[in-house]
Amino acid sequence: MNSVLEVNDLTVELRGRQGAVTALDKVSLTLNAGETLAVVGESGCGKSLTALALMRLLPTPPARICGGEIWFERQNLATLPEGRMRRLRGNRVAMIFQDPMSSLNPVKTVGDQLSEVLRVHLGLTRRQAWKQGIALLERVHIPDPARRMDEYPHRLSGGMSQRVMIAMAIACKPAVLIADEPTTALDVTIQAQILALLRELQADTGMALMLITHDLGVVAAMARRVAVMYAGKIVEQASVPELFDTPLHPYTQGLLRATPTSGRPGERLLDIPGRVPALSALPKGCAFAARCRHAMPACAQQRPDLSELRREHHVACLAAEEDARAPAPRLANGGWRG
Repeated sequence: MNSVLEVNDLTVELRGRQGAVTALDKVSLTLNAGETLAVVGESGCGKSLTALALMRLLPTPPARICGGEIWFERQNLATLPEGRMRRLRGNRVAMIFQDPMSSLNPVKTVGDQLSEVLRVHLGLTRRQAWKQGIALLERVHIPDPARRMDEYPHRLSGGMSQRVMIAMAIACKPAVLIADEPTTALDVTIQAQILALLRELQADTGMALMLITHDLGVVAAMARRVAVMYAGKIVEQASVPELFDTPLHPYTQGLLRATPTSGRPGERLLDIPGRVPALSALPKGCAFAARCRHAMPACAQQRPDLSELRREHHVACLAAEEDARAPAPRLANGGWRG
């Protein structure tokens, strides 16, 4: 498959009163044309920070990209001048933010905000942009789109606000769309509608979708590949069937144990003991070692790099590397060991 976005060893620092901390540690990702890549992990693991870094929307200071590359259309976005980045952002690379109610300007109508995107990036006249805006609202299945163009965001429901954000994001037919927790604040029925809309738009346009979520059910329904993050680092990458069937990293195994599978009342879920370490107090070795049932003495001293242990299945875990030397039986209970 042809890659449209390649991220190599992206490193981000946050500087505060206590000094600089590494918030993203050598994050590497590849997003192929037309595919959906899910990025998952607990709150605070670096998912949204990764998205903001790719869009060059990190507040500087306190954040800064201090290493790595972000290749898109033969340009390194990590070092691209802001003027050129502004022309790409919202045009060729677009993003749906986590909270649509706070992302829309409360003192501008839906039509004004949607038209602005079209006029800035496509050079349309006000009349052309307004007409195209109506078509976009219709495209994302908003009823009576002409009337909605004149309404202010507070008049919209959460699901409708998210549809407006999606319309703005796809207005310029981006090659890459980053969706940061696009269904978090919505009820289950509306969540399903938004996910179905994203699948429909992707099928029609061929855009690549990076889906940031903590919901493994969404991953199973939407994604082809998945990257698991922990404490600012990618600890596992694989295809969705491979990762769900044979998770190699103990953290991924813990996430799957904590995810409902049967939907039956009384189903027992297991939590991951301990807490995510603070970025200012990351251990010398593996950041997950203190919470890991498979930790070895070397895990406290050596920070593992992401390595390919199976075909297109990468993991950053010394215990998994040791297990890989001996073939493990395929498990029928969701793939996790123990």
